[in-house]
Amino acid sequence: MRLQFKFSKEGLLRFISHLDVQRLFIRAFRRAELPVARKGGFSPQPKMSFASALPLGYTSSGEFLEVELTQSMDTAEVKKRLSSQLPDGIHVSQVEEISLDKPSLMSRLESAIYRVAFTTAEPLEEKKLKDAVDHLLNREEAVIVRRSKKKVKRFNVIPFILNIEVLPTNHKFQKEMRLHLKSGQGGSVKPLEILDLLEKEDSFEIMKKEAHREELLID
Repeated sequence: MRLQFKFSKEGLLRFISHLDVQRLFIRAFRRAELPVARKGGFSPQPKMSFASALPLGYTSSGEFLEVELTQSMDTAEVKKRLSSQLPDGIHVSQVEEISLDKPSLMSRLESAIYRVAFTTAEPLEEKKLKDAVDHLLNREEAVIVRRSKKKVKRFNVIPFILNIEVLPTNHKFQKEMRLHLKSGQGGSVKPLEILDLLEKEDSFEIMKKEAHREELLID
C-alpha cells in the first residue's frame, strides 16, 4: 500500500533541516506502529520520499511525503495514529492512497508557489516594486551566483520564473510578493534568491525577510 501525505511545517520547526524532518517522520511512523516497508540490504531504510526539500528557515503549508506500507490500512486511522506522534509545528492535513505504479513524487513535481514578506530600511512605493518585477520578468537573463565549498556557479533564474505578483499591503516599509517558480528534477530557484536579486539591482535595502511555501504543484 502506497500513501501520499500532505503536511505543513510551521513555527520554530522552520529552523530544522530537511534531514531532521526525515528523521522526525521515521520516528513518528515507528512510534505510531505503522508498518512501513523497507528497502536495501545490510541496513534497510524506510520506503519514504519527499516531493522537495524545504529550504532551512522557510515555513510551508503544502509539503508532500509518500510512504509504502507492508499492509493495507484505513487512511483515516493512519492519519490519526501518525498525527498523535508528531510535534507542534508539523500537521498532516491529508492522507490518500496512490497506485504503486505511479511515478515518484519528485518526478511528478512541476512547480511551487511561495509567499515572501519583507521589511525595507526606507519607504518603498508599491509602484517602484512592481516596476522592478516587471523589468525582471521581461528580461531574457538574470544571473545569480551560487557558492559552495568546491565551486562558484553562475545561474540564470529567468527560465524558472513563471510569475511574480506584488501583493497589496498598505504599508510603505512592509511588502509581500507571491512567486510561482518551476521546480523538480530540472532544477529550481529559491524565492529569496529572486528577492536578493531585486534588492541588489533596484537599490532598496531589506532589513528582514521570510518565505512561506504555499503549495507544491504535482502532476
